[in-house]
Amino acid sequence: MRTLLKSGPAVALALLFSISSSVIQAEEKAKIELLLDRSPAPGNAIGYVNVPALNKLMKDAGFSPAAASAVSEVWFLADLDIGSLRPKWEAGYAVLNQPVDAKKLADRLGGYVDNVVNHDVVHAPNQTYFVPGEDHPERLGILRPTDRSLLAGWLTPVIDVKYTPFLSAHAKQPESYLSFMLAIDLNNVLSPIPLKTRLEGLKSLKSNSPESVAGTLASIEGCSIIVGRRSLNECIAKFEFSKSPSSLKLIAPELLAEILQRNGTDAPEVKQWEVSVDGNSLSLKGPVTQSSLSGLMGIFSLQSQAQQAAARASLSEQSEEQRVAYESKHYFDEVNSIIEHTRDHKSQTAGAMAKWSDQRARQIDELGTLNVDPDMIQYGTNVAELLRGNALTVRQTNIDAGKVKASQSLDTGYYNDGYGYYNTNSTTDYQRVTSAIAQGNAYGNYREALNQIDKLTAAMRRDMTQKYKMQF
Repeated sequence: MRTLLKSGPAVALALLFSISSSVIQAEEKAKIELLLDRSPAPGNAIGYVNVPALNKLMKDAGFSPAAASAVSEVWFLADLDIGSLRPKWEAGYAVLNQPVDAKKLADRLGGYVDNVVNHDVVHAPNQTYFVPGEDHPERLGILRPTDRSLLAGWLTPVIDVKYTPFLSAHAKQPESYLSFMLAIDLNNVLSPIPLKTRLEGLKSLKSNSPESVAGTLASIEGCSIIVGRRSLNECIAKFEFSKSPSSLKLIAPELLAEILQRNGTDAPEVKQWEVSVDGNSLSLKGPVTQSSLSGLMGIFSLQSQAQQAAARASLSEQSEEQRVAYESKHYFDEVNSIIEHTRDHKSQTAGAMAKWSDQRARQIDELGTLNVDPDMIQYGTNVAELLRGNALTVRQTNIDAGKVKASQSLDTGYYNDGYGYYNTNSTTDYQRVTSAIAQGNAYGNYREALNQIDKLTAAMRRDMTQKYKMQF
């Protein structure tokens, strides 16, 4: 320090500023941006959730918060299969209210402690690695699935992944004003040729040709969804292109809603969102519903895995019977939370209903079952099968309706060998009725599935309350 001062106050201040700046930059990169620096393999999606902030917004909007309070933050990197919207792998961190011990967590989860590149890691039965923090004890690293070489590459990076400017820029988003953020790199994902065919018949195109719209959409570089800290009414969906998307401005809300609907992911609220274009970026802003937000968050599993780990790690020493009672009650509550979110979803199409039911069934499949009463596990399996069966029935109903409408389209609208009077019962009318019948049948099956689930739930609540002498 004396040598430093002898060099002159200006030099000393400059060096101290340089050191402090490096520390600040390192601290700033300790979250989303650092994930990109430590990528175990190339990814294309990043996300961030501030649980207390998001819970507050949901409560203010009249929704019931879904996330557990034992987790305060989650941020992640993933390689997302764009076609199925399922991650091939996920890696990220969660900030817990209490640090977790590797051995204790492994015991609670029914897994084991492994040592990978000098780190104690928990191998859980549900294809998840948990890495308790060392420099940051409150942090819990999570990687899925349990690929040991992938984990080693994450803990000690050996590859230098070059990410696109789009994903790199979003990784630098300051978390201080975010409740939720998801960014997906779509560079070179879409081809205008098949996209043109898929766009044909969309009502939202209006007077725009499918070819011109496909050309613009295929130039997309990425999309992001951000919810700030003030209100769920201020959700921003931003799409960045390699050329100006100004030609899409007038049709963007309806086009996005129709594309989502066709792909079985209803978000009708986007039709009312405000649109703006700035250079090569198109933004939509408006209120987001709980079901739409839950659907986005449900694509990735790290938050739910963090919640389960935090809940298990906080358990005190219990007898075997007490542990089974607690785990069964926790499992029952988790299944019922999923059921309520299923019930709250207001699907506009049968396809969206099927996709929603299938996603909720997968959530139940991923719940931990260690020390859960076998009858309770069977209950969860039955609920998941009912939801999955409903999804299959709805899809089959749509297929059958499509076949009927295809045969109806053969009707030219005339009779008497093509001569004579026009048939007022046009193909369009028939197809509209067919669609309505299919939709009605789908909703009928959906309600019947929920009725069966309610009966199963009531019976299970009575049986478990009687068995363990505690209210389920």
